[in-house]
Amino acid sequence: MEANNLVTDDIFVGDVLMIPIEGEEENGGDEPEESTDPPIDLPDEAIVLPSSQGGFVVPEGLDPQFDLGDLSLLARITHAEAKGEPFDGKVAVAAVILNRLKSPLFPNSIYEIIYQPRQFEPVQNGTINQLPDNSAYEAALNAINGSDPSEGALFFWNPYKVPKTSWVWTRPIIKQIGNHVFAR
Repeated sequence: MEANNLVTDDIFVGDVLMIPIEGEEENGGDEPEESTDPPIDLPDEAIVLPSSQGGFVVPEGLDPQFDLGDLSLLARITHAEAKGEPFDGKVAVAAVILNRLKSPLFPNSIYEIIYQPRQFEPVQNGTINQLPDNSAYEAALNAINGSDPSEGALFFWNPYKVPKTSWVWTRPIIKQIGNHVFAR
């Protein structure tokens, strides 16, 4: 906190922080010191994604159809919609997004599907912006790699929160996983 003139440990999006290196003195100038350490050579397939639990490593890379932004967004919606659900339920939520991507009834990108008006409550209430945990990244990656516990569903909802008069109940229900119903 001292290096950044902070009085609390609160940081916010967009803040730029100085991270002092233990055992080194500050150089006192505005120019960064040249590092004498050799660069770290990570294999291309070792991508570390940030998470509140430390980090998630994508061991085999990512399907070329998707980029890290897609994976991150899919993990965020999965975390926001399925936090506290069984792991299969998390994978199923991510799979619904990917099933919509394959359907001509929905937009053509993960971003457009998730941010399509009135589709996902976490977009409306802002919880999509919470940092996903490792299980959300893992569930999103499983769905990207072809796992689909939803069995092709295009919709999901919590039957305890959605009134029986809602249009969504007209969709053919495939199954229930945890607190979510999955439907075509």
